[in-house]
Amino acid sequence: MKRSRTKSGATDSRDKIVQAATTLFTQTGFQDVPVEEIARLAGVAHGLVFHYFGTKARLYEDVSQSAADRLDLVHIKATQAAKTPNDKLRAFLESHMDAVSQRRADYVFHSRGGATPAIQAIWENSRSNAIHLVLGFFGVAQPSVPLVVATRAWLGYYDELVLEWIQDRGVPRDGVIVSSLRLFPVVMAQAHLLGAKDAPQNL
Repeated sequence: MKRSRTKSGATDSRDKIVQAATTLFTQTGFQDVPVEEIARLAGVAHGLVFHYFGTKARLYEDVSQSAADRLDLVHIKATQAAKTPNDKLRAFLESHMDAVSQRRADYVFHSRGGATPAIQAIWENSRSNAIHLVLGFFGVAQPSVPLVVATRAWLGYYDELVLEWIQDRGVPRDGVIVSSLRLFPVVMAQAHLLGAKDAPQNL
């Protein structure tokens, strides 16, 4: 019984550290969050952060993976109720902006390449999930490599606009959504130039 309580206490401390780090990383860039502040907010000894995670970067990997998993789920849930493919696409764009606006500092940090290769890989996997989700709206379950590349380029355009919007640089939210919606069929119509034979047409 004593052993069980010890394990429970360890899990509780670890969870508190992750929760504290999540809160701080969403408010301030990774490089500006000291480990001491994470420990203070978590209510644990400074040494426990290193005991459980080894480095701040490893802790950030855990936080990033959880954030990426949540974002993937947000995309799926937001688009399930939409009826048409275009409605699903709009719901995807809107839900993404709502979600990342809650973690502005972290979003800008990793989007601009300010993270370890492991963390970049986490977000690259999430981006891949988003690409396949979007193409699935239009009946493409197993997209070709050229179609994935074309869709990634479209998503990159959207991502850049979101970064400008999230940093309050005068880009309106509706403008980001509408311009991205209008660009999508254009990109799909031209995807054959990249070798894609499976792009949805007449959108």
